[in-house]
Amino acid sequence: MEEFAKDLSSGAAGAPPSPGTAPGRPSAPPSSSGLKAGFSDDNAQFNYFLGFLEEFGHVPNYALEISERITLKIQDSAGKPVPNARVAVRSGTRVLDQGLSYADGTFRIYPLVYCTTADTLSVRVESQSGSANLDVARDGPRRVVIKLDRPRVVPAPLPLDVLFVLDTTGSMGEEIERLRDTIEIVHANIRAMTPKPAVRFGMVLYKDRGDEYVTQVVPFTSDLAVFQAALEEVYASGGGDTPEDLQAALEDALRKMDWNKEGVRTAFVITDAEPHLDYGQPYTYAQAAKDARARAIRFHTVGTGGLGVEGEYVLRQLSQFTEGKYIFLTYGETGESEGGAPGSVSHHTGANFQTDKLEAIVIRFVKEDLANLSDVPLSMDEDYFEATKIPEEERDATLDKLFGEALKNLTDYSTFKVERDTPAAVLPLVPSAGDLASNAEYFGERLLLSAVQARTFKLVERKSLQSVLEELELQLSGLADEKAAARAGELLGADILVTGSVYRREGKYEIFLRLVRVSTAEVLSVTRARVDAKLGL
Repeated sequence: MEEFAKDLSSGAAGAPPSPGTAPGRPSAPPSSSGLKAGFSDDNAQFNYFLGFLEEFGHVPNYALEISERITLKIQDSAGKPVPNARVAVRSGTRVLDQGLSYADGTFRIYPLVYCTTADTLSVRVESQSGSANLDVARDGPRRVVIKLDRPRVVPAPLPLDVLFVLDTTGSMGEEIERLRDTIEIVHANIRAMTPKPAVRFGMVLYKDRGDEYVTQVVPFTSDLAVFQAALEEVYASGGGDTPEDLQAALEDALRKMDWNKEGVRTAFVITDAEPHLDYGQPYTYAQAAKDARARAIRFHTVGTGGLGVEGEYVLRQLSQFTEGKYIFLTYGETGESEGGAPGSVSHHTGANFQTDKLEAIVIRFVKEDLANLSDVPLSMDEDYFEATKIPEEERDATLDKLFGEALKNLTDYSTFKVERDTPAAVLPLVPSAGDLASNAEYFGERLLLSAVQARTFKLVERKSLQSVLEELELQLSGLADEKAAARAGELLGADILVTGSVYRREGKYEIFLRLVRVSTAEVLSVTRARVDAKLGL
């Protein structure tokens, strides 16, 4: 049963973040003009998202207790993701959870949502690619790969449903007009994707009680002209009291739409207002999230028009739980700078915080889903930090900024909750070649200093590291192996480790950093830093 937060005060402590800008994270880069969008992937930046939920948990919300999470990745005999596999999670004879895997083969287990005290959960997977049974330990790895014994079966053409859950109150005129103007572009791009989809569009329109309607349903159709005609009739009106009846719209989206059974199912919720949570509705957004996840319906949520943290909190809960992303729209506002002195440290993002037009974001997310079912992988930009030597900044200062950002990235994207009092050790960086030893030592010391200053976790002493290496009969180079590093971490009394390696490529130093969980030797997150050669020794 969902627990409703009783504190109905508006806003967060202090000034609420700008639309879509999570506290402590960079906003979208500045956009020149027009309706643009950036996005956050809260399943990727999982540990950060847990911090966001805790910091702003006083706003009205229904609890989805996700802090304990185990990710199942279901693959066929060739290692390709299996969509729509039926998954059941049990404790003894009690069924705790059941649902379908998403297009990337993902099904996540949330033991605290089930309110179970069992230490081990039994998982049953069934699909056309085969079946599997396994026990999953709650204190084990956060990621479990389940490999089936037959090739996956992808329908041709692949059914694809795209639903727009659209707030149509008076302030939403520009968003509605943008969708109307670009739906043909969206349709053409989706139709050209591989595998070739049989796409259907549908809508759930919503306002609020007292307006001309609360919800209106436009059924899925494969006829673009029919959908465009329905979209032409949509206009913004009513509203005025800020909260709208999103929960009624989500109920219609789950209960009144005829979703396909064998393909990909994606929805986009677009609003500039938080939902009414004071109507006493038995069907809540949290229940909608659970129902969507069980049917592998992915909800991407879109916040716009100065949406406050009350709305952002709910939208991000909904998108995270259903494997979607939270999108925030801007209208050409000036964004924050990249951070640090101009040109010294920059973050080159792959998946997060990119800026683009709304229709391009819609196309991209659909393409990502379909790419999981294609034999041609989707080309994605890599995510890395880069440090450049500039005259007005000392070398150590630039490196401290670099490693501070890299450490924050590691903890934000950890698949395991990292508390501030978690015992942690920063191990020396391992040089990939003998002539990099002095720079690896130097960079490692700056990394350790940054960890001390950041106070992200409780650092343990590493004075005895050499004796630990001798006891394990390891050389320093052995710390590049996660299992060996984890054994060293256990003797040091650490729960997590920061490890890394230093390379020289294309005239720069490249440093790969990993966050490792000692008890399982699993890599919780990875980040990469590119360092100007002038910043070395």
